[in-house]
Amino acid sequence: MSKIQSWLIAILGLIALALIGWNLSNVNDDSSSSIVDDVYPTYQTQEAVTFVHDPEGKLVYKLVADDIKNFADTKLTWFTKPVLTTYDSNSPTDSRKTTWTVSADKAKLTNDKMLYLYGNVLVNSLNDASQLQKITTDNATVNLTTQDVASDDQVTLTGVGLKSVGMKMRGNLRNKTAELIEKVTTRYEIPHEQPNP
Repeated sequence: MSKIQSWLIAILGLIALALIGWNLSNVNDDSSSSIVDDVYPTYQTQEAVTFVHDPEGKLVYKLVADDIKNFADTKLTWFTKPVLTTYDSNSPTDSRKTTWTVSADKAKLTNDKMLYLYGNVLVNSLNDASQLQKITTDNATVNLTTQDVASDDQVTLTGVGLKSVGMKMRGNLRNKTAELIEKVTTRYEIPHEQPNP
């Protein structure tokens, strides 16, 4: 064998050893990091209805959605076109009265029972005697345990004889309260009474 062939074999051997070492170092780096695939849901369903009861068996709320996707790794559930219906906790179990419907384009439910509503949020009172009849905003959150509702976007409240607009809102569906916080404007409508003949 000539000296040139010996040197060529030695150089190719060193290159092969370097490539093997580099490949092994990349394999070790990949094995130390866990890959979480949160692109695909753990389960999904369409046209779903979910009923939630309290520990005593009373119906607390019903959630209807066109599409539901649950991601177990991130503990999130996404809803398309959700409609949440709440029930009066003080009414008898056999005739639970509906109190509110809450709808949006999309919603995200977290593990701590917070419902984040996105796009065309509409809260409607189902009680004709309630002074607060409707809440509209772009985004809102609802705590499903306490029924606290909040929004940091422009909110319009419609009630009996009034319409108020504000930049933030805090309220509670169970207590039938809502408070506008910033840059509030209110318009009152006084019904005209007809004189007696």
